[in-house]
Amino acid sequence: MARLIDIARAAGVSEATVSRVLNGRAGVNDSTRRSVLETARRLGRGAGPGAAPGGPLVGVLVPDLDNQVFTAWAERVEAELFERGASTLVALRARTVEREREILQRFLHCGAEAVIVISGHHAQEQGPVEHYREVTAAGVPLVLVNGVREDLEAAFLSTDDEDAMRSVLSHLHELGHERVGLAVGDEHTWPVREKLRAFEEVTAFWGGPARPVAFTDFSYAGGYEAARDLVERGATAIVCGSDVMAVGALEGVRSLGLGVPRDVSVVGYDDVFWASLTNPPLTTVRQAVGSIARAAVRTALGGGEDSRRPARTEVVFRPQLVVRGSTAAAPDGAVSMER
Repeated sequence: MARLIDIARAAGVSEATVSRVLNGRAGVNDSTRRSVLETARRLGRGAGPGAAPGGPLVGVLVPDLDNQVFTAWAERVEAELFERGASTLVALRARTVEREREILQRFLHCGAEAVIVISGHHAQEQGPVEHYREVTAAGVPLVLVNGVREDLEAAFLSTDDEDAMRSVLSHLHELGHERVGLAVGDEHTWPVREKLRAFEEVTAFWGGPARPVAFTDFSYAGGYEAARDLVERGATAIVCGSDVMAVGALEGVRSLGLGVPRDVSVVGYDDVFWASLTNPPLTTVRQAVGSIARAAVRTALGGGEDSRRPARTEVVFRPQLVVRGSTAAAPDGAVSMER
């Protein structure tokens, strides 16, 4: 399939002009529009679904809709795009880089004028990024949420995981917890690395032996097994990398004959809509989904006719600690660790 840049070169116009023509947007004279459409057809690329006059089409990629936090991301991004008169093309489950590349190429084939990727493979510490460069090379703005790669030119918007972890640990320390464990997913991903770095820095400042960490996956089963492991290693409080994990951790603690928060405190991450409905209600970190979605859409649609893509930017958004019933004072005798 011909890229925007191929059509632009063949037609002697800018990539922005090609994008506007293929998406049926105003601002291009009839002669140029006919020339671009004829060139596109000759090179094997037709106008996409967004070719009818109207707002731009934006491709949005999220990992899945099983985890309610990704449902929230998709809904908020779509709502922000709708408010700006744009159409949304949502794709799911890019479990491999190859699959993610295929989805991004389909976005381009459909005439997407911008692409937003939430928690994609850009969060991996290492790995291919050429499929992202193919998007920007086509003159399409690329916005990557919750993950940063230094070797890629794009707009990066992320939750401040370091700030989140410091807030959680401060809360637990004030409650008398010294033996805090961390349950997170793949240690090679950006959000996990940021959480782990802050966790190790803060707990090292407290003194004593290193606090236990369990690397698992962001699932109920992962949280269940991690909680059992961390409690058996002496943790009186467990910080989880997601609310789904935290619910599993609640049950994992109970499976050991212990109570939450009487014996072990549990903290989640995301503040999905049901976090206040668990038993006990979940103390968690609320990501600024609305603010980040608004910024992602504004960045994606911000380029003008003379702008091929947004300049590389990195913006972090401060989350909010929401204290509920799953955290309480450390049990008697648990305030200090053996030195």
